[in-house]
Order: sequence, then C-alpha cells, then structure tokens
Amino acid sequence: MIAAWKSKLARVVRGMWLTPAELDELENEAFDNEANKGSLYLVSQETELKCPVCSSTLKRFDYRFFDLQLDCCPEHGFWLDKDEDSQILELMRGEEERVERKFGTEDSWAKYINHLRSPSFLTKVKGLFHH
Repeated sequence: MIAAWKSKLARVVRGMWLTPAELDELENEAFDNEANKGSLYLVSQETELKCPVCSSTLKRFDYRFFDLQLDCCPEHGFWLDKDEDSQILELMRGEEERVERKFGTEDSWAKYINHLRSPSFLTKVKGLFHH
C-alpha cells in the first residue's frame, strides 16, 4: 500500500515509474506496429538514481535513438520525468506518420512501375518507334 502511494505521489510531483509492459502500452496509444518501432536502446550510462523496486542504479539512455533521455532499471522498468510520457506519444505519432508515408510512397512507386510494364503502355511505346 505504501509503495502504491509513493508511486502516485511521485507521478504528481516529479514523474512516473512504468514497467516495460506499461511503457509498451503508452507507445501503443500512438503507434502499435512493434516491428517498425526500432530498438528501445542499445547504449546506456549509469545515473545516481535508484530503482524504486530493487534499489539498483538506474541507467540513462536515448529513447529509440531520439533526443529524449530516459532512465531505466533493466529488470523492472522506466522512470519518466514530468511530461516525458507526452514526448513519447509525440515521437511515436511522428514515427507512425513516417512509416505510413514511407509505405505509401513505396506502394505508389510499385503501381507506377506496374503501369510502365503493362502491355498497353509497352504497345504504345513500341508503336512510337515502328511508324
């Protein structure tokens, strides 16, 4: 009960603690395509902060290679400072738009290439040179 109270107080005052599943749920509010999210982090550095679950030193990392640094306990979860949850949602919305734009462009290009390969188009081009 005390741990739950401390967690709620921390959220109001400074930030919030999220488990890996809760961070995933937060991201999924904006972008739920796991395959296109990219790596959460590869490189981290130790901080002076402690995990509220096991008291291990938290590690700081660049969230999915964006210019947003988060702190984590590899075993228990993530500390988000005030408003970092909003920043994650904004980054994931941008990532979703980027992926949709990329696949939209690839689909348009594929349709264009298929159009160029169509018999009617090739027949027209051949007709230009055989007259």
